[in-house]
Amino acid sequence: MLKFRLAKEAAVSSIEELKQYEMRREQRATIEGTGFAAGVPLPDNPGVVIPRLERTIAHKEFARGNHHISVVMISVEAAKRFVERGETAASAFPDALVAVTTTIHDEQLEWWYPDREVDLVRDFQPHIYLPCDRPVYATDRPAERRDTIQRYLNDLTDVAGRLSNDPVAIVPLVKGITESERQRCYQTFRELGLDRWAYYCAQYFLYGNRGEDLVRDVHSVVKEGSPRGLVLVGLQSGSYLSRMPSEVFAAAGKRWIDQSNLRNDVLDMPQIQRHYGTWKRHIENILDGGQTHLNDYVSPGVIAYGD
Repeated sequence: MLKFRLAKEAAVSSIEELKQYEMRREQRATIEGTGFAAGVPLPDNPGVVIPRLERTIAHKEFARGNHHISVVMISVEAAKRFVERGETAASAFPDALVAVTTTIHDEQLEWWYPDREVDLVRDFQPHIYLPCDRPVYATDRPAERRDTIQRYLNDLTDVAGRLSNDPVAIVPLVKGITESERQRCYQTFRELGLDRWAYYCAQYFLYGNRGEDLVRDVHSVVKEGSPRGLVLVGLQSGSYLSRMPSEVFAAAGKRWIDQSNLRNDVLDMPQIQRHYGTWKRHIENILDGGQTHLNDYVSPGVIAYGD
């Protein structure tokens, strides 16, 4: 009787392992279609426009059944609140892949560390994860930046290693003000087998408009590190995206709120979604080959802002 029970438990365990394997394979195939899976060429399809959402009724209603959306992005703080309510990425946003990012306010980042991030990913089960963001500023002393980047890379290595068998695409953030600082990131990314990277853009527009610096810096990252694909977080301006290198395949931000007329009380949600779809196709076309190559960009003479 005992042998029969043990054999039955082993069979059940094997079936569960097979189901988990099939789920990871299917999910990876879905992620590959968006260009986020490491180790494979970018797909031959339009670029990915990603609305960054808040945990509000209006934002969830906007995403629900919206066939114009393939990927949504939320913060780790929002994901944590979903988990506290017993939700996963699939239940919160059943019609899209979900990217979770740690690009949040500095004071909130102090509460996030590898154990907490790994638990969050396993509980919420996002498809894409931008881990371990740490604040690095030009005003910091070089030694302070060096220490912060080293802590970031140590935490990234820890998180990526512990999630290596989980069905999530890890997309690391490029950090550093100087090339030598960024080169440390590139080296670690390569050692981890990560060839889709992210670059945070919002800080270029916090105090004025430093869009020209952003264009220059993104071209520098591509020239220095040669990523297979680059995701820009906090930039959805067509005028700037059109001047980015062709390695930029995805853009996440909140510009969609204005472009979709979400705050227009006269429009119903299907109308808002159609407005979004029209704007999204324009940005997709830019990401799908409308960008420039290195040393081929010039100032358009137009002022635009990031998100």
